[in-house]
Amino acid sequence: MPAWRSEAVEILIQVPPKGSARLAPEVAYAFDLAALFKGRVTALVYEVDVFSAEEEDEEEVEEDVVVVAKTGAAPVERVTAAQAATRDALRRLAEAKGVELEVITGRNYAFTILETLADYARLSDIVFLGIDSPLGFPYRQLAEYALFETGRPVLLAPPGAQPRIDRVAIAWDATRAATRALHAATPFMQHAKEVVVVSVSDDKDFRSEQSGVELCRRLAHRGVTARFHSAVRGGRDIGAAIVETCTELDADLLVMGAQRHSRLREIIFGSATRAIFDEGPRLPVLLAN
Repeated sequence: MPAWRSEAVEILIQVPPKGSARLAPEVAYAFDLAALFKGRVTALVYEVDVFSAEEEDEEEVEEDVVVVAKTGAAPVERVTAAQAATRDALRRLAEAKGVELEVITGRNYAFTILETLADYARLSDIVFLGIDSPLGFPYRQLAEYALFETGRPVLLAPPGAQPRIDRVAIAWDATRAATRALHAATPFMQHAKEVVVVSVSDDKDFRSEQSGVELCRRLAHRGVTARFHSAVRGGRDIGAAIVETCTELDADLLVMGAQRHSRLREIIFGSATRAIFDEGPRLPVLLAN
């Protein structure tokens, strides 16, 4: 039996199959992190089809939009040419990075790609989604489902993201979501040269026990080099204030909690989360709920 590797990180990625040997540039970021963390990558390579529930009988669907893996729930593995090309490209990348890789192409034990992603996400440490633009349909739905239905953190990375985590920014407001994000970022903080705890001073009041200064002191007890930075929101959106502060700090990664409030079938996000989703991340962002 293999020995338990306490530092290894299991990263789940969803890679749309393409009919070429080229992968999206942001995919390499996940493999670089896996190499840094001495972890492994599980890649879901599914062709994703989307349709509106309006086209179906209302009794047969439960969502306004359904995202379906074309492989369905078929027990027999059928690999398309596009899936095979993407699988082979992933294997070459994994070999070049020295990372253990598992590619899943044909077997899908749930009907929708959302459920399939969630099943594997719950068995992983981090869900990685490479983003080349503001999060639109259907990948916004994938990110939302992974973030709010699995209990696992989601890492969003834009094209050109460098696997450098010298400086990690923690957006801290002492909420449950921020706490979950903080602890999900443990492997990143362990490898960072510096952690900057960022609180927006004119957004809410904190008790001394909740303050970013106290958090820095606690992190220092764990051997993390941390300092506090107070940001000013001014008239800006809270998400824009946080992201622009990260740019000023030259942060390599932003860690933040994600908020959601449900109203019937409409999902309303906290403004900071919504800003990341609507505008697309300017730097890698680790979100947790």
